[in-house]
Amino acid sequence: MTEQFRSAYRALAEEAGSYADPERAIAVARRRRRTRTLALPAVLTIAVAIGTVLVVRPDPDPPPLQTLGPDVTASAQAPAAATPLPATAVGTATLVYAPCRDCSTRVVLTTGAHHLVPSDDVGMTAIGTSLSPDGRWLSYPAGRDMKVRDLTGDRVWTVASSGPQRRVGVLTWSVDSSRILLSDYHDGQDNTYTVLQLGTGTRTTADVAEEDLIVGVLPTGEVLTTPDLLGPSRQRSTRITLTTGTGTAARTIDVDATRWLDTTETVVWHNAVHPAVGGGYSLVVAAYPGEGPDPTAVLRVNAAGEITDRQDIPSRDNRFQYWYVVGSDGSDVLFGKVETLTGQQATTLIAVQPDGHLREITTLPQEAVIRSPGAT
Repeated sequence: MTEQFRSAYRALAEEAGSYADPERAIAVARRRRRTRTLALPAVLTIAVAIGTVLVVRPDPDPPPLQTLGPDVTASAQAPAAATPLPATAVGTATLVYAPCRDCSTRVVLTTGAHHLVPSDDVGMTAIGTSLSPDGRWLSYPAGRDMKVRDLTGDRVWTVASSGPQRRVGVLTWSVDSSRILLSDYHDGQDNTYTVLQLGTGTRTTADVAEEDLIVGVLPTGEVLTTPDLLGPSRQRSTRITLTTGTGTAARTIDVDATRWLDTTETVVWHNAVHPAVGGGYSLVVAAYPGEGPDPTAVLRVNAAGEITDRQDIPSRDNRFQYWYVVGSDGSDVLFGKVETLTGQQATTLIAVQPDGHLREITTLPQEAVIRSPGAT
């Protein structure tokens, strides 16, 4: 696998996980798919290492990452054929995925059953589909609208786009699964935002400045933002400011990670901030400079903005493996570990837990699009 192919896959992983402009991510993915000449096996097996990697520092000379073990063999096969999702209550779910970017999207229930997510489009539906942190609510595109369904009951909320050239997308869920933040947009521009209260169907308009980046919605319905420093310049930063609410009621938290980072790391990167249960945050550290997401650690931050610990992740084992951020369920931070060696082409979904352990969730084909609970 050449470095060029590795860079292309890293870019696709980041675009697939980007909630800022799903239409552009889809277009880029399809264009690159047409020009790709490398054929990838869809069914293989890989050995996955899991263990404890908790490191609390600052340390001026950080030690190397701890060796992981023992090895656990996992199948890279896509699960068996799925049936359409019934219209009746089916119970909570644990995962949404598509085996490839043009494959049908599937939802996996806690019972182990696999069902096809309703779709009136061919392929790429998984990029617009998401699951609430508690696994109860499933959101999926219906043309240019968005449906949010209670898998444990019969309620379905439909959020319609505001015009024929516009589309509704999901930005984020609150960690208690009580609210979902949606965007109404045209070609990734001219966004308007709505907070949907899932229990009642109540909708509230959210006012967000154009220059700010949305990183979450709180159980109160307030939107969490940060200055949009994650753009093309991608300057290195060891500090990040989080803002809750807008106008005179806005509250800010300054997170200073300077003494928790080395000179090759930054906290300003794609998909870095994740609200946590209890009012704190998980903050993903990335390598700097880097070709892609390159996550290297997770910082745990309390509600006051104080960093309490650092958990290193083995994201730089070799040039044929990389990790990307999938999302967070409010406790674990979820990553996709992608193997690109011939004979080891697969994506493994791994949770970095607050106690520092890595937990392997599932292994799927390398090109799988993964939406675990809380991820958008």
